[in-house]
Amino acid sequence: MLACRGLLFSAAAGAAVLANVDAKADMPVAITYVSNSLAEASIANGPWTLHSGLGRNRHDASGVLPSISKPPFGTPYAGYCVGGQVQTAQGFNPMQPYYFPFVRPNSGWIQGFFDYRPRNEQEATVSAISTDGGKSWVFKDQALGLNPYCPADPTDPDNNNVIVSGVSVPYGSNSDNAGDNGLGHSFVMTIRGVQLLYQLNRANNHIDHDQLVVHTLMPKGTHPLAGLPDLGYVSPLASMGYPMLEASAGATVGLENPDAILGAVPIGGVTAIVYVEKQLNFSTTDNCMSTPSWALTNIDTGHPRGANTDVITIRVATTTDGINFTNLSGAAIGLQDPTSTAFNGIRWLGSGSLIALSNGHYGMFFGAGNCLDNDSDGFHFIGYAETVAEVDSPSDLQNWTVIYGFDNPILSTDTVTDPGPPAVKYPAKPPLIDVTGVDVLTAAQVFPWVRPTVKGTTYNTNFFSGRVYDPQAIVTEGSTVTIVFAGYNTPQPSSNLGDYRTIGRFQVRFPADYVVPPLSH
Repeated sequence: MLACRGLLFSAAAGAAVLANVDAKADMPVAITYVSNSLAEASIANGPWTLHSGLGRNRHDASGVLPSISKPPFGTPYAGYCVGGQVQTAQGFNPMQPYYFPFVRPNSGWIQGFFDYRPRNEQEATVSAISTDGGKSWVFKDQALGLNPYCPADPTDPDNNNVIVSGVSVPYGSNSDNAGDNGLGHSFVMTIRGVQLLYQLNRANNHIDHDQLVVHTLMPKGTHPLAGLPDLGYVSPLASMGYPMLEASAGATVGLENPDAILGAVPIGGVTAIVYVEKQLNFSTTDNCMSTPSWALTNIDTGHPRGANTDVITIRVATTTDGINFTNLSGAAIGLQDPTSTAFNGIRWLGSGSLIALSNGHYGMFFGAGNCLDNDSDGFHFIGYAETVAEVDSPSDLQNWTVIYGFDNPILSTDTVTDPGPPAVKYPAKPPLIDVTGVDVLTAAQVFPWVRPTVKGTTYNTNFFSGRVYDPQAIVTEGSTVTIVFAGYNTPQPSSNLGDYRTIGRFQVRFPADYVVPPLSH
């Protein structure tokens, strides 16, 4: 099986000289947008959603005003619990708070695995299926959650306390507790007929240090998470301890500071994976300064985001059993420069997916960013790259060329302008998908948050105006590729707790016979 996820490049600190990325690279393939295919996704049933217009528990979680530090904050956990019981959703609702998708084709429909993450409350894995190319999803199952508790105060934006056995205990206010730092960044791969679920342990002092957590999937029909425990952790909140992984959790061996697996390709008896190594707070010779006054995060929060010294390296490793991995020497090249401070450069690449091309090469859609955001998750734009050569060996996955980069993106967060002089726009060219007004929520639904404005710049009415990343690409028909991705209304989700962590989709079309048809996978 070809796992439908991939990413790009980075470079190991102190490794050989890195190739600079030309954001205006020649475009050997022209990708076109399928008109009107961009949409904010909805989901039927499943766990609580930020907004629910059906059933007995109708509610709208409301936003916060980033310029104030005291109430009113609205009700960010509206309807999460009723009578001390965590509630489920009814009917189709905006797919919030979901993000970091992993999708794969399955007999004419799409199966998705999503990170379900109400801020400072819960993190769990949810599976769903879509029969309309990712525009709408039907919930199937939920597993590996973080806690079963209710917020003590549904109006508290930081969820400082939760109710455990009738007692209010510290939660968001205590760094030794979990908040919403559970298992995330799901990736599924089949090895020797066994489906393995890989996830990042996002717990304090474990994230980007530990090996990836592994669970064996034992699906029943369209329920891939059947048999997995409801909770991925044993939570000792009553004793104020940090949750520990439950007993069935396994772990990979041999990966270097893994953050996520982003693609897998079977080659000559082994499976080669592309994965993200993230070194936290690993200073380089050229570090980002605080974000400039005209950056999105400054406009959104009213203050700059500090420097970020995380270093991402995209590595290739091989495995025969899905547990033990051997890294190829060196890092992938051609896609980013981890020392770049250029506002149109590619410094961090944190998410993406692979597709097979008919000429033997591989393409990848990726999410990336730079010092304009100062966040190593890489969420400023979605781009596209291809391998330099046919992929006949794992090492061929180490050499890439960017085709759609920062200045000519597939999809981007809102355009910002450096007033100069001279004035400079970022990105330089409109994205391939240049639309506005696709957010399904109204201003009243997320009140009291309002869209910030600054002279010459304003937020578009889009659910991805602040963040766009983790594009999951699958070939769904002929030369049409469907992309399922994550988007945030603002760069910082805490700025608008009524409209964050959202799933979207769009479709693009390649020239005829350029990509490997779905049945050939």
